[in-house]
Amino acid sequence: MDRKQILIGVLALGLGIVLYVLDRSPTQTYFLPDALSLFSATPSVFGTLGYHLPTFLHVFAFCLITSGVLGCGQRGALIVCFFWLFIDAAFEAGQHPSVSEIIIPMIPSLFFDIPILDNTANYFAQGRFDPIDLISILFGVVGAYLLIWVMSKKERQTLYPRLNVR
Repeated sequence: MDRKQILIGVLALGLGIVLYVLDRSPTQTYFLPDALSLFSATPSVFGTLGYHLPTFLHVFAFCLITSGVLGCGQRGALIVCFFWLFIDAAFEAGQHPSVSEIIIPMIPSLFFDIPILDNTANYFAQGRFDPIDLISILFGVVGAYLLIWVMSKKERQTLYPRLNVR
């Protein structure tokens, strides 16, 4: 288990929550109660970056948290990062109108009675596909893997300084 990776991932999710609290209407967010929202019609705190930053932060955080919990090495982290790349890209692609019209009828009615899953159909029906989000997903995965790689290299050099690991 790598607590540093987990902590950085949790902090990234925290930044995403701050973004949603400040810059997103509670009607646009599933988990944000109206009482916690500080959203106003004034210019956003995060500006245009706020449109794509959550997508970046989500995949970045989940790559770090998953890799940290599993205690992955570099190869394992690469697998974790590809897994989250696939998952996040699939969910983004699922918001494309031509894809969502296929997915929505396939969502089991059982989902409508389960908290969290009850919003699945709305996610695909109301979501907005954006190719720039696919790029931010890719940047999030690459950023997470590079951070994991740098952290593991630094740790190896600390533990085994005589090996001069490169």
